[in-house]
Amino acid sequence: MNTPYPTYPCLQSLLGDALSTLALPDATAKALEDALSVAEESAPPSAFFARLYGLAHGHGADGQPWQNRKLSDAHLRGMAEATRCMAAVSACGRVLLAAQAARELDDAEAQCPPQVEEGLLHAVIVLADHADALVAPVDPSRRRSDGD
Repeated sequence: MNTPYPTYPCLQSLLGDALSTLALPDATAKALEDALSVAEESAPPSAFFARLYGLAHGHGADGQPWQNRKLSDAHLRGMAEATRCMAAVSACGRVLLAAQAARELDDAEAQCPPQVEEGLLHAVIVLADHADALVAPVDPSRRRSDGD
């Protein structure tokens, strides 16, 4: 089925179903579509998606790729993951300390429930154990063979 009006993907994604009720003149809709297209092309990439891309490609907690030519790619990714784990341990520890301070110094309404503190403590333990496993040397006698 043919649409009676040209399609404007940027306007459609911005306004959704409301676009059809606006009855914009074609010249106005085209000018808005062109402006949105230029803005979309010149917009800097999202920091969120850039960070996800970096995490998928073995970047460390600082967002930079590991630069060590003596390690395998797998070991570099493991080291990058370990730095991210340790950054998460640090962040959880800070929140845990803040929750403890609130428990000791604030009134009851400002305090975290004990389950939150316990969850943060467990997160710190799990993250630290994971980081340890990533950087611990592999004992050749404990390696699994392909038949195991």
